[in-house]
Amino acid sequence: MRSFPSIPTKALILKEWKYIKGKIIPLSIGLALFGFLTVGMLKVLPNLAEYLEGLIPEVTPEMSIESFVNSAISVISIIAVILCADAVAGEREHNTLVLIQTKPISPFSVIITKLIARYLLVLFGTIVSAIVLYFSTWGLIGYPDIISFILAMFVYALTLFAFTSIGIFISTIAKSQISAGAISAGIVFLITIISSLLMFEEFQPYNIFMLSVNLISIDFQASTIAIGCFVLFLVGVVFSALSILRYYSEKEPTRKKV
Repeated sequence: MRSFPSIPTKALILKEWKYIKGKIIPLSIGLALFGFLTVGMLKVLPNLAEYLEGLIPEVTPEMSIESFVNSAISVISIIAVILCADAVAGEREHNTLVLIQTKPISPFSVIITKLIARYLLVLFGTIVSAIVLYFSTWGLIGYPDIISFILAMFVYALTLFAFTSIGIFISTIAKSQISAGAISAGIVFLITIISSLLMFEEFQPYNIFMLSVNLISIDFQASTIAIGCFVLFLVGVVFSALSILRYYSEKEPTRKKV
C-alpha cells in the first residue's frame, strides 16, 4: 500500500526541516530582542518629554502593541520574503532544482512544503517576539488588553501568510536568489509605504495590509474584520496557486527529457 506522503515527499519535508532547524533559535532570539526594544524605546520617550514637550503623546500599552505590529509589517514581513528567496530561485541557482524536478513529487507538494516551512519559521519567531513584547509592556508601561492583542496578532499572521506567498511566487519567476530577495523585499516595502499613506479614515476599512495595526486603535465592525481576514487569506491562496502553476510549467520540459 502506498504511503502518504510518499517517500520523495518525506525527503523534501526533511530537507526543509533541516533548512529551518538551524534558523529557529537565532531568528527567535533576534525577534525577541526586537519585541523588547519596541517597548524599551517607548519607555524612554517620557524621559525626552522635557526636551520635546508637546510633541510626544502619552505612552500607553495600546501604543506599544500598535508600534510593534506596525514595525512587524515592515521588518518581519521583509525577513519572511527574503527567506523565501531561495525556495525555488536558490535551488535553480545552485543547480539542485533539476534534482527535485526529476523526483516523483507533485508541484503542489514542492511549493506548499517550502511555503509552510518558511511561514512557520517566521511565525514561530514572531510569536516569541509578541510574547516578550506583551510581558515587557505589562511590566514597563501597563497592562495591555489581551483580546485586542491576540486579535491583532491573528490578523498579522494572515498578513504574514500573504507576504510569504508573494515571496514564494517571486522565487519561482526570479533567476537568482539575490534578485528574488530584492524584488520581494521591494514589493513588501512598497505595499507597506502605500498602506501607510492610506491612513485616512475612509480608507482604513479597506487597507487590508494595515488591518492588524488599525484595529488596535479603531473599533471596526466584526464583518469588516472578517472580510479583511478573508481577503488576506485569499491573497495568500492566489499567489500560492500562481507559484504552483509557474513551477509546474517549468517542470514539464524536465519530465519530457527523462
